[in-house]
Amino acid sequence: MRNQPPRGNERLSELWHGGAGLRRPTEDSDFYPPCVFHSLTGLQCPGCGTTRALHHLLHGDIVGAFHLNAMLFVVVPFGVLASASRRFATHPLTGWAAAVVTVAWWIGRNLMHH
Repeated sequence: MRNQPPRGNERLSELWHGGAGLRRPTEDSDFYPPCVFHSLTGLQCPGCGTTRALHHLLHGDIVGAFHLNAMLFVVVPFGVLASASRRFATHPLTGWAAAVVTVAWWIGRNLMHH
């Protein structure tokens, strides 16, 4: 069964609760765009599951979020550190480390699922 678009008070409730993404279910909805890489190859990209993981985090489900995309728990602290430290953000090894971790996650998550 497809989700019906919110009406009247439901739309106001969504705005009050932080937008449509906070209240809509993620697994059975067309509201969120599909991953093009996954649609074309059947494999997961490094970001696959991030939208659903953020949805679970907003609802306090840390384990569910981790299960959907564990890389989120690396990217967020990495982003905070890079934002706080210009030296860290501009160091040449930072970019290489980010690239290596991303590629390793991309390959590893697909080997774990197949």
